[in-house]
Amino acid sequence: MRKNVKITVLRTEYYQDLAEQYAIPNLGMCPFHQKGQVLYSDGINPPEGMCGVAWQDLEPWVRQLSEGGLLQPSGTWLKDDSIGVFACPDGVRPVIFLLEAVD
Repeated sequence: MRKNVKITVLRTEYYQDLAEQYAIPNLGMCPFHQKGQVLYSDGINPPEGMCGVAWQDLEPWVRQLSEGGLLQPSGTWLKDDSIGVFACPDGVRPVIFLLEAVD
């Protein structure tokens, strides 16, 4: 039986120097996610409101957690082996997510 996965936005960043050098004018912060936002996935489908580019990176980890798997060999990365902390691939305005399986 699959578990749902809670996806919490821990942080949103914006790197002004990179934006000035590489981005379109007035790019601004991520328009999809804000610090503290909580989304839920059934382990297969993206949550409503989830950025599609972020979901492409998170989906394999969400699926693994939903199936009861660990995201790392025990004790090699985070204090709690049952969670994951990941960033979206936007290098100018990345969003940091916490993933946790919930019953």
